[in-house]
Amino acid sequence: MSSILYWPLWLSSLTFYAVFAGVALALSLAASAWVRRSPGRQSAVGGLVGTIGSPMMAGFLFWMGLMAAIELRDVDDAERAVRAEVSAIHALHTLGASAAPATAAAWSAQLAAYGQQVLTREWPTMSWDGADAATGRQLARLRIDALQRFGAESPELRGALDRGVQALSAARDTRLIVASGHIPILLWRAMLICALIVLAFAALAHANQARASRWMTLLLGLFIGVQVHAVYVIDRPFEGAIAISDAPLRAAVQRVQAGPAAPAMQPGAGR
Repeated sequence: MSSILYWPLWLSSLTFYAVFAGVALALSLAASAWVRRSPGRQSAVGGLVGTIGSPMMAGFLFWMGLMAAIELRDVDDAERAVRAEVSAIHALHTLGASAAPATAAAWSAQLAAYGQQVLTREWPTMSWDGADAATGRQLARLRIDALQRFGAESPELRGALDRGVQALSAARDTRLIVASGHIPILLWRAMLICALIVLAFAALAHANQARASRWMTLLLGLFIGVQVHAVYVIDRPFEGAIAISDAPLRAAVQRVQAGPAAPAMQPGAGR
């Protein structure tokens, strides 16, 4: 099922729509046949469909809309986390250039090593396996390096570096939380079962009018298919055809690998 994430968007959407439309039509045909065998059944279920089916349908569609809104918020959080991580790397690179050339070069190498760990080890698997232990150790070394390597520098610079590493760590934590915070399989099953029940009620509502039943159930099936597909493709914001790109982070790492940035004025200098 997860392989569908990597299909072209048009293909995955058509697959979802076709599946839900097919299920809707099958339920409509089954409901019409069931009513034709005994016309009294329509009146028997009519009251149940009217009193329970409509509120249940409205509740299900509201639930789907709410899930889509939550997933879109997660996508925004993921984009902000990547931007924050890139900003933290850029700030740390610039601050490191304020130190002696040898210290600045070693700091750039450590920062680039962290970025490479993120890109090559953590990013490809974080949506499925969470944090990468080696990347976490590299970040810890970076934190220790900020304290030890800049021991001879001003307290203002050391403080700024410490805050920068904390910001980098916080951005990474946010990225990992969003990457691993996907909808559990149990909830997906519940969603699909509810969709099946809603379509069954829609088919029963007009079962004595075969053509109307087919059209009503088909349109509702397509509508549910559109919503389920939208939630599915954005559930893992770092995976699939519309995944958030690692290009900003890759560009930041390449700038760090190019060597120390232009020296910046140390915090507190010129006062």
